[in-house]
Amino acid sequence: MFAAAGERAGQFCEAVERLGERAVSLADGLPAGVQLLHLEAAALIGTGGGAGLLRHIEDARQQGALVSIDLGRAGAIRDHGGSRTAYQLARIQPEVLFASRDSAQELGAPLEGIGLVPVLMLGSEGCLVYGRRVVAPATADVDPVAFMAAFCVAFVEGFAPVEAAGRAILVGALSPR
Repeated sequence: MFAAAGERAGQFCEAVERLGERAVSLADGLPAGVQLLHLEAAALIGTGGGAGLLRHIEDARQQGALVSIDLGRAGAIRDHGGSRTAYQLARIQPEVLFASRDSAQELGAPLEGIGLVPVLMLGSEGCLVYGRRVVAPATADVDPVAFMAAFCVAFVEGFAPVEAAGRAILVGALSPR
């Protein structure tokens, strides 16, 4: 089972369920049996629910769940402060950290120092995982939410990060928007 929080949590859960897994939004709390908790950085660094989400992270880890974080929009990082955001996320040490070029650049710190598996999403150009490029099919417009959901599902299933990225690129390219 997967759980998600943030602006696009509903989309993430729908994408996970299209892949045959169960997913829930954290709006109702953290259910037992979660294998991966997916969060948006803006929900963690913004005002309001950050403290509650940190408790969910602790609870999820006590259950043996992995944590993935979507760095999100560069503007949110810029507004909060790149180095401050990097520090907060590094303290969490997510197993998977998703970032676009702009958000990674705004962060101002190497993704490898923040998440165990850094995934730089390059849209129609594919992605980089540990510096290895995984290309997207020609003329593909990769849906980032479907990509992250597929990566997380494959990673939980035991696929190596680069293999998970290959599956995620295909799902993201074929996903209806």
